[in-house]
Amino acid sequence: MITRGSDAGVPGQAVPPFTLADVRDVLDARVIACPAPGVTVAGVVAADLMSDVLVVHRPGAVLLTGLANVQAVRTAAIADLAAVVLVSGKLPTPDAALLAEEEHVPLLVTSLPMFEAAGTLFSALAAATGPAPTPQDDG
Repeated sequence: MITRGSDAGVPGQAVPPFTLADVRDVLDARVIACPAPGVTVAGVVAADLMSDVLVVHRPGAVLLTGLANVQAVRTAAIADLAAVVLVSGKLPTPDAALLAEEEHVPLLVTSLPMFEAAGTLFSALAAATGPAPTPQDDG
C-alpha cells in the first residue's frame, strides 16, 4: 500500500507524484506492453464505452476497462491517457498488444473487477496527492 499520503498535509514537504509504478503495485497488475513506470498519473477513468472516455477523460489519466481490443489502445493514444489497465484478468488481443507497443501506450492487466480497481486507485491517488476538489453547485 502507498504510505506517502501521510506526508500530503505536511507544509513545505513535496509529495512525490503518483506514477504508473504505483498503479501497478496498488492493483497488483502485470505489465503487458511499454513498461514506463515513471509516467505520472493525473486521474482515473473507468469505462467500457470508448465514446464515454473521449467525453470525460483528462489527459494523463489511467483508463480502466474490460475492452481488451485495439479500440481501448487507440482511445488512450488519441486522448493522451497515461495507460490502459484491463480489469478482471482480461488479456489483450494480440493486435491490441502490438498496437500498444507501436503507439507507446502502457498496457497492464489486473485481476480486480472494474469497480474494485477504480475504488482502490481513487483511494490511493487521494492518499498520495490529497483529496480531489468537490464540485461546486452553480445553482
